[in-house]
This record gives sequence, structure tokens and C-alpha cells, in this order.
Amino acid sequence: MLNIIQAESNKKIKYLRSLKQKKVRLRDSTYILEGLKVNLEGIREGADLIEIFMSQSFYENEYEKYPDLAKVRKNIVADKVFNKITDTVNSQGIISTVKADLKNLEDIMPFGRYILVDGLSDPGNLGGIIRAIDAFNFDGLILGPKTVDILNEKVVRSTMASIFRVKAYVMDDLKEMTDLKKKKFRIFSTNLSPASKDPVQVDLKNNIILIIGNEANGVSSEMESFADGMIHIPMEGRAESLNANVSASILMYESQRQRRES
Repeated sequence: MLNIIQAESNKKIKYLRSLKQKKVRLRDSTYILEGLKVNLEGIREGADLIEIFMSQSFYENEYEKYPDLAKVRKNIVADKVFNKITDTVNSQGIISTVKADLKNLEDIMPFGRYILVDGLSDPGNLGGIIRAIDAFNFDGLILGPKTVDILNEKVVRSTMASIFRVKAYVMDDLKEMTDLKKKKFRIFSTNLSPASKDPVQVDLKNNIILIIGNEANGVSSEMESFADGMIHIPMEGRAESLNANVSASILMYESQRQRRES
């Protein structure tokens, strides 16, 4: 006989709902993954899925079509309860809890290529940057202070599963930038000032950290003080600036172009 969770007061359901809070996600290094495709990809990529919650309808109609799901401990949830825990309008009926693999900045390996986000606040922008890091084969993401939580559901969803393949390093304090300087990284900050250089004039092939700032205010002056140089993306149209995701993507493409043509 199936054991179906019938009440919102069930302790597992209460914990799942508590993961909507940033403090709980960070405390437990655990986040929520919603959707069939992304859960299947998480399993195939070796992500640390703790357990899966599926609606009774999904279990009865879809579960057996996807044998990989059997690799993770499952919970079957009555539809009326499941509908209370999903944020998706047309949910596919599957949610999992996943153990995050966030790394300390001291673990970062030199000679690679990294994006550092400084105070980025939009989940979609961060998710898009993570996808671009995956696409352009950068070595990882550095999360600067006051940046949106990478375990936020909107961030995770917008990465389209790239979160499983991108190493993320958490910076707790600006003082840690000194450690990056000791590892001989060349650090470049995006900046629209006349003194900044076109990326094609700068060697971006290796051992670099590219700083992407807040959507409204750019890179903070404190963070910028650690940069070895300033770069900007030339624009001929009338728009004043590009969003963070687009800027990061263009810079990573330029780095890839330089490596390919060297």
C-alpha cells in the first residue's frame, strides 16, 4: 500500500516549505529543484539529490517512464498538498531537495578564468551568468558580498541545469580579494569610464577574474580598488548600458575567442 503524504503539517512538507527562506537554505546548504527535466539532469550529472517529492498524479501517470528517478528516495504527496508547495503555475508534479556544493574562496585554483559578481541582485541575471559560465567553459563563479543567494529558486530555475556543472565560491569579506591577488590573478572590473579599455585590447586568455557589478550601480568602489585594470564593452547604439548577464557573456566570449586564435 502506498504511503501518501496527506497533510501540510507533515514534517517533511514543513521542512520543504522552510527552504523558501534564505537563512534555512544557507544553514543547511540545501536548495529546492523543481521540474522533471532539471531533476533528471541533476541525477545524471551526479548532483546530491536528497529526496524527491512527487504529486500522486505524477507518480501514477509518469514515474515509471523515468527509471533514473528510482535512484533517489521518493515521497508521494497528495495533489492538494503538492499544489500548496509549488511556486509554478503549471507544475509538472516533481520537486527535490538537493545538497549544495558551495566552496570557500580559499579553495579556488589559480591560472583559471572566473567571473566575480559584486552585489548582483537579480536572480535571472545570476542564473544567466551561470549558464554562460557553463557555455564558455569558464572555471567558476565567485559570489561577492551582498549578491543574491545562488540557492534562490529563481536563480536555480534560470540556470537551466548549468548549476550542476559550475563551481561556485563564496566570498564572505572583501579582504579575501587580497588572497586572490596573492594567487597572481589579473583582475579586471567592468567600468564605463573613458580610461577603461576595450576587451580586445586586454589579454583575457587565462588567469583572470572579471568583475560584474550591481545592475543599477555597477562595481562598488571598494571592489574596484582591487582591480588591475578597467574594461568596457563598446556600444554604438543609444542604450546607456547592457544588463549584467549580457555583459558577462560578451566578455567570456571574447576570452574564448582570444584562446581559440592564440
